[in-house]
Formats: sequence, structure tokens, C-alpha cells
Amino acid sequence: MQIQLHLHATFATFVATTARDGVDAVELSDGATVADLVRHVGLPPELSRIVLVNGHDVEDDAALRAGDAVDIFPPLAGGSAAGWYTPEALEASRNPVGLPDFKSGVRL
Repeated sequence: MQIQLHLHATFATFVATTARDGVDAVELSDGATVADLVRHVGLPPELSRIVLVNGHDVEDDAALRAGDAVDIFPPLAGGSAAGWYTPEALEASRNPVGLPDFKSGVRL
């Protein structure tokens, strides 16, 4: 069966290079679930995500049908799964250009 997949924001890098704007037609076996689709496109299953099938919020065990439109979004705000951010990534995001901390004179 074929479904229409739209990976949004940073997840768009997981679609085929022939896809346009994060949208791709994906061929799956009959009876496939959202979890099967996530594995098929190579999204790490531990990443937090929001999944809509035909505009409705669903869980990973939701069955897909031919012609379904599936949208997968990264978290839009707040918290994250363990391991999503490393201490190094958090530090870099606080001070991406290495500016000095003017209160202490020490680089952050």
C-alpha cells in the first residue's frame, strides 16, 4: 500500500532525496502501523514526535491504510526525551559564538 508522508521541520532530512519539501510517497506492506513507518524511514524510535494520520493525532500502534496522509512533527515546545540533548549541545546553544560572560570575564 502507498501512503503520503510529510516529515516536518528537522525531520524532513529523513525523507528520500527525490522528495520535495519533506513530502514523499512511501510504499508499505498491508497492515503496517505508524511504528513500522517510523522504522521504514529511519527516524530513531526514541525521538519524541507528534504523528497525525489524516489530521488526527495517533499513537505508534495505529494501523495505516492505503492513501493515508501521515504528518510527523518534532516536539514543538518544552521538554525532551532523555538523550535528545547532550550537555555539550545545551552549552553550545546557550552561547553559540563563544562570547565572554561579561560578569565574570570567563568564556561560557
